[in-house]
Parts: sequence; structure tokens; C-alpha cells
Amino acid sequence: MSWRPWPRSLAGQLVLTLFAGVTLSLLSSAAIHLYDRNQAVSYMGSLQTAQRFADIVHTLDPLLFEEQKKIAVILETPHQFVHISEKKPKALQDNEDNQRAIHLKKIMQRFLGVKRYLQVEIITEPQKLPNSGFRHMMGLSPQTETNKGMIHHQGHMTMMRHMQPQSISFIARTKLAGGSWLEFHNHLPEEAFVWPWHLLWSIAILFVVVATLSILAIRLTTRPLAHLANAAKSLGQDPRRPPLTESGSLEVREVVKAFNNMQARLIQYIHERSAMLAAVSHDLKTPLTRMRLRVEMLDDEKLRDSLAKNLDEMEEMTAASMDYIQGTEGMEEVRLTDVPSLLEELQETWLEMGHSVDLQCAQIPAFPLMAKSFRRALSNLIQNAIKYGDEAKIKATLHKNRLRISVSDRGPGIPEEHMADVLRPFKRLENSRNRKTGGTGLGLSIAHNIVRAHGGELLLRNLPDGGLEVIATTPRGDISMETKVSTLK
Repeated sequence: MSWRPWPRSLAGQLVLTLFAGVTLSLLSSAAIHLYDRNQAVSYMGSLQTAQRFADIVHTLDPLLFEEQKKIAVILETPHQFVHISEKKPKALQDNEDNQRAIHLKKIMQRFLGVKRYLQVEIITEPQKLPNSGFRHMMGLSPQTETNKGMIHHQGHMTMMRHMQPQSISFIARTKLAGGSWLEFHNHLPEEAFVWPWHLLWSIAILFVVVATLSILAIRLTTRPLAHLANAAKSLGQDPRRPPLTESGSLEVREVVKAFNNMQARLIQYIHERSAMLAAVSHDLKTPLTRMRLRVEMLDDEKLRDSLAKNLDEMEEMTAASMDYIQGTEGMEEVRLTDVPSLLEELQETWLEMGHSVDLQCAQIPAFPLMAKSFRRALSNLIQNAIKYGDEAKIKATLHKNRLRISVSDRGPGIPEEHMADVLRPFKRLENSRNRKTGGTGLGLSIAHNIVRAHGGELLLRNLPDGGLEVIATTPRGDISMETKVSTLK
């Protein structure tokens, strides 16, 4: 069986659609949140760094050069490097094409409060920090403490670059009020993608809640539809089954209501048809009786016997047709029935008629059946077994709330290609069965319809040693408490 990505059931389609929509919406929301978070963190980092730089400038502006150098040493941290020089250093690259440098310079200029000379350069490679060109620009020698600090800061910058690959470092330079120059080197984190576990947990919890509520809503929607489908399947077997409970959404209740109305109209139609056919059958008895009386007064014995035989066939066909219709409709009330007693009565009836009938019946508790109809079905099966196999063997068992009754014979059996045909009405296979037999071809059809009206199946199979076995299986159905009171013995 090939794998289908799109489920066939309504519940599966709704669940897949909702899950896909919820997943896409959560991922989109998370992506927007992370983007805004990165922008906010980057902007706030720039603000804090610019404010720190402005505070340093405002602190050092009124001081003398020596005091500025002392304060600069105090202001140095593992994250920033501050240097004071009397000589104007070599000009920095102003990174006019670097939007990040331009943005940072504007923020710093705004915090400085006055229009003053300011240079900002973004350093993309740590190796550029302590090279000879930079030392010459700063007027430093490799042996100075300041250069050692720069080398130390390069190591820190390299370490931070490994921890946060998308972070940046920059150098900012401005001229203080006393004429000295301030060099400010800082590491500015630019937020890289970091898994926000609290956000992921929030998304997971939200997903579970939405999925649970979605599944619950889908089950509330599709469960009445499943009940409706089961009711539609069983309607053909039991037209008088209890009507469905009208529950669910407004649309589902309307569908259930329409189904119940259809079932009521169907029951009424079946009842009217049965009454009409019963009336026709009853009315036919009067002309048939008059015809039989007139036939009996005929002097020609050969003609009298021929007409009498035709009348017998007409009466047999009328009775068989009524039995078939009643078995198809399954309109008899279901009652708890003593199955062993029913089978024993059938055995005694056929034994009294001089036929061989063997019965094997297990201990079977009272079973819900339409007793008269079921008795008619079994009688037809026994009759066929005796007619075509001279004997009948009945075996009844109960397994997993399913009643199984088999009737077998020692006759010629039925060809496999005609197994399904013999269950159709008015179908006789005289070429494969005994040619001396007659009948209307309704015996197995009536039994089949009665068993199906009980929700069961009628199976036919040829026995290995010869003969035919007919197996009737019937599940235990639900019956009302009023019906359970009356148990047939």
C-alpha cells in the first residue's frame, strides 16, 4: 500500500490542515520575534556604548592631561580600551560606506551634545588592532604598557569573536576640550542567532494546547458523522433501529434530523408495502379456493390432477414470495431466544417426518433474535440439506458474542462459480443439483435475507469429502429492556 501524504478521512484532513497552519504561524511569529529582538538588542547596545563614550568624554573634558591619563587607566575594562594622547594620531578610516559605522557615529554625536570632531572605524579583523601601522599611528613602541594593553585587548577581541561571530569592534576618536586626543576601543555585540529557550518552550506549550483543543474540536465535529455513517450501513439490515440522537453542531444536527426523517419514511413505506402484499395474498386465497372447488368437480381425472397441481404451485409461490418479502424487510421484533430449544424443536419436527437430522449444540445463553424469521431461515436450510443430501447435520456454537450455526449435507454441492448465484431470488441450479427437486428458488434467498436482517452473513462452502455446508453467523445486537423481558423458550 503506497504512502499517502494527504489523509482520506475528514478528521485527518482537518488535523493536518490545522497543524500545518498553526506550525507556520508559530514559526513566522518566532522569526519576527527573533528579528525584532536582534534589532532591539543591537540598537540598545549601540545606545549604551554611545552613552558610555559620551560620559567618558564629559568626565575627561575639564581635567588636565595627567589627570586624564590616570582616569583613562581606571576606565579600562576587559571590554573597552581607553587611551589619551597629546599628539594627533593618524586619521582613521571613517567607513563612510559602512552603515553600521555611520549609524554608531550619529548616535555618539547625539549623546556628546555639541558638534565636535569625531571619527569612528569598524574593525573587522582583530589582527589589524596591534599592527605596526596602528602603533605608529598611536605613537607607541612595542615595549610600552599601553601597547601591552592593546595586545591584551586583541586577545579578548579574538575570544569574543569566537563566542559571537557576528559581533563587531570599533575605534572612536575625538578631541577633548584641553587639546588632548581620546582613543576609545570597544567591543560592540551585534546579536547573533541564539536559541531563546524560553521562547521555544512557550511555542511548544502553545502548540500542545492548540493541538489538543483542535483535536477535541475535530472529534466533536466528526463523531456524529461517524455515528451517521454507521447508522446508514446498518439501516439496510435493521430499518427499525433506534433513531440517532441529534447532537453536535447545527449543520450536523440538521443532517441527523434529515436521516431520522428518511428512516421514518422508509419504515412507513415498508409497512405500507407489507400491508398491501399481505392483503393481496389474503385476497388471492378466495379465488384460489373457488378454483380448487371447481377443479374437484371436473370429471376428467387427468385434467383435474393437472389443474390441481398448477393451483398447488401458485399457492406455494405466493407463500414463498411472502416469506421472501418478510425476510427482506426484517420487521419482526427482536427478542431474547433460547437457541438450543429452538434447534431441538426443528430437529424433532424433521425427525417426525422421517428424515435424518443430527444436532450438535453447545451451551448458548439467551440470544437476541427475530425468532420466527430465524426459525424459517434454519428450516429452509435444513430442507435444502435433506432435499439434496438426504440428511442434515446442524452444529451451533457461540464465539465472541457471535452465534454460528452450520447446516451441512452429503449432496453434490455447488460449483464455485455459482456460489453467489444461488443466493439470488428465483435462482435454481438444476444442472448442479438434483434434477428431481422443484421449488421456487427462494429457499436460500429467504435464509440469506433473514440472516442479513440480523446483521450477520450467510456463507456457503463445499466440504472436502463432498457435500455443502451453509454457515449462518449472527452478532449479538442491542435490544431494549422491554424486549428483554419476553424470552422465547
